[in-house]
Amino acid sequence: MGLHNSLAEFYSAIYCDLYLDIAGHNLVSMSESRLDLRKIRSRVDSEGISFLTITLPRMGKAIDTALSMSTRLTISGFQKIPGTVIPKLFGNLLRRVFTDDGLERVDADPVVLRALRQLVYFLYKLEIPYNESKTTRVIEDFVRVDAELSELCMPQDDVLFTARRFCADVFGMFDPRDISPRHGPGAVATGESPSEKHLFSRLYRDIERIYPFTEYFQYSISAVCDSYRDYDALEALDSGTAKVVLVPKDSRGPRLISCEPLEYQWIQQGLGRKLASHLESHRLTSGHVNFTDQSINRDLALHASLTQEWVTLDMKEASDRVSLELVKELFADVPVLLEALLATRTTSTILPNGQRVHLNKFAPMGSCLCFPVESFVFYALAVGVLVNYYGYSRCEAREAVYVYGDDIIVRREVYPALLLHFPLTGLMFNEAKCCTAGFYKESCGMDAFRGVDVTPVKLRSVWSHRQKLDISVLSSYIALSNAMYKRGYMRVSETIQKLVLGKTGPLPIFSNEDAGGLGWIRHDVCTRVQPKGVKTRWNSEYHHREVYTLRSAPTHLCADPDNWSTVLRRISAPDEYTNPGIYTVPHRSRPQWGWTRLTT
Repeated sequence: MGLHNSLAEFYSAIYCDLYLDIAGHNLVSMSESRLDLRKIRSRVDSEGISFLTITLPRMGKAIDTALSMSTRLTISGFQKIPGTVIPKLFGNLLRRVFTDDGLERVDADPVVLRALRQLVYFLYKLEIPYNESKTTRVIEDFVRVDAELSELCMPQDDVLFTARRFCADVFGMFDPRDISPRHGPGAVATGESPSEKHLFSRLYRDIERIYPFTEYFQYSISAVCDSYRDYDALEALDSGTAKVVLVPKDSRGPRLISCEPLEYQWIQQGLGRKLASHLESHRLTSGHVNFTDQSINRDLALHASLTQEWVTLDMKEASDRVSLELVKELFADVPVLLEALLATRTTSTILPNGQRVHLNKFAPMGSCLCFPVESFVFYALAVGVLVNYYGYSRCEAREAVYVYGDDIIVRREVYPALLLHFPLTGLMFNEAKCCTAGFYKESCGMDAFRGVDVTPVKLRSVWSHRQKLDISVLSSYIALSNAMYKRGYMRVSETIQKLVLGKTGPLPIFSNEDAGGLGWIRHDVCTRVQPKGVKTRWNSEYHHREVYTLRSAPTHLCADPDNWSTVLRRISAPDEYTNPGIYTVPHRSRPQWGWTRLTT
């Protein structure tokens, strides 16, 4: 309780600075700002930090729902202005977006909405501790959704048939064996450290059928010959078992991620990357199924918020609801690829309590196959729906859908059929985040209203008052200060800047975001004049000015480089390779002072 009280006091002060910045933009009168600040402090005193992290974001959700679905504003838990449905808190701002009876104003001001959403969502994703009940609920939901998939009866209709034929045309020439396996940065269920990730000790019969050990897990025939005696020592298993881990998300609870076994991760990374590259380049999916460029969906959402030609849809429990049976149905006409997908998915997982769950979903979040497969499933089904419900040609249908993961954008006139048909296959929509009416649209982190970006800046990392530098927290707060400065919120930017400087001492000013170290981004300031205490020099070798600053440096560990696994590592990920025997430890950055180029 003491921790939450101190957090509430600390973040309440920062929040009040933010409010004063917004009021200073002539959006709130002086008298109303005094009343609002009094209400905010009173609610924080009585409810703690949850008022800032839960109650205010709940108001934000109500605002977004009213705007995205053209419904009446319904906000509970706040005193209302007499004769209206508008809360007294932020009442002046709300009244410039909504009428007194809660409907969107014809002249609703997007600049005011942006300020309002900044206030209600500022601390929404603060990574403060959550109680055990939220952890239990996340695990129970995972198990419940997977159990529901086992009872699903897949419809055998024209939509699924069209989607299956579309899948065959997209992947007809795809060779799943032509892959370059590699490892990702994440942990593996079998527990190997980064330096052990290329030392394979298990032979899974499922994988072996498609990806023989001697071809895909060894560098060359020379490596096979040198270590042929070791093959008898390999642990032979039919299939792999993943492991569910809970990672911190925010005050609402943890995020559930699956760690795949070492050998599965190796092949999944290769096949997953090949699938994503194929979908981004194939004539039937290029530009409409995306994995590397969110700007397509973001720009479309911004455009749709002005014209209302498109709607943005969000899937509920997206990866957990793509069933194995649905994948089998869609990929039935490309048996070679389907066999590879089935061979490289883990069939069960271990929950944090030790319980083993047989998976009815195709792949949980954390598998490298999850994202590309779910994206294509959503796209192919949407094409099938448009062809069969609206009589679109397949070319017209593919042009009317955009997918990035579980963010879907479709033409406004056709979305009702998607909402009707997708649940028949077990897929559900998050109706609270589907923007199907009105001018508010959201996709891939772009919140837009009437052609204006109204995305709020959200504080995530919890500030540490310990003397030891936590470089990830410092980087987060420096980025926050810079973002607030860019938006004209000078008071809160300076408050955060003082916090950081108390830990680091003087930091330099940069003119762009691509600086090689930590510092303050100021496009309107000459960087030749640096704050007092910041060291600069002229590099006569490279002929440019440099500044001495703090940077985030990776933590490395050393291991014996004298084996074939090091060679395998080098060719599988040349862009990540540094020196033999040197491995980067994921999520273990450290502070380091050094010289970096100073652009003017």
